[in-house]
Amino acid sequence: MSVPLFFHRPPASDIKRPENPGIRFYVGLVIFIISFFMLPTGLVLKEFVKSQFMKDFVLGIFWISAPLMKIVSVAILGKPSYAWINYKMRYIFFKVAKPHHITPLRYNIGLVLFMLPFLPNYMISLMPHLLPISIQARYIIVVFSDLVFIASLFVLGGDFWDKLRALFIYKAKAKFEKAHGKD
Repeated sequence: MSVPLFFHRPPASDIKRPENPGIRFYVGLVIFIISFFMLPTGLVLKEFVKSQFMKDFVLGIFWISAPLMKIVSVAILGKPSYAWINYKMRYIFFKVAKPHHITPLRYNIGLVLFMLPFLPNYMISLMPHLLPISIQARYIIVVFSDLVFIASLFVLGGDFWDKLRALFIYKAKAKFEKAHGKD
């Protein structure tokens, strides 16, 4: 039985460090980030023009330039930058989520954080009258609950990720370690 690709975790030694793409990476990244500000900039600048045609023209230029800048940035970044970003993301993930010894206090805090988000979610679905009426407040509560849940997985550490992975493997069995000196 093969393990789903989502759960595949190669050893840290298998991750080969690619060559740093250099200035291409930074130029492409700056253009990509600037592209997100083009439409808001166009919305602001159109207010400084009097004629409707010029307002539409300015807004159209900034609206069209955003996706074009994203395409140009991807072209500048190229395959070396993609390999570099992929390496950095995997390195950070394995550094944070790698299995290592977790203290009992950290584990218990992680379990509380893991279970805590279920309370507001059940309250919203089963007892909505106990939560604030505002839909925005409910969205904030739900998003915050999801962030706490995701953070709990990192607090619990890599061994817990393996426990979660075992939930999706049919033949996985729980193995309990015996306490020393007790049978």
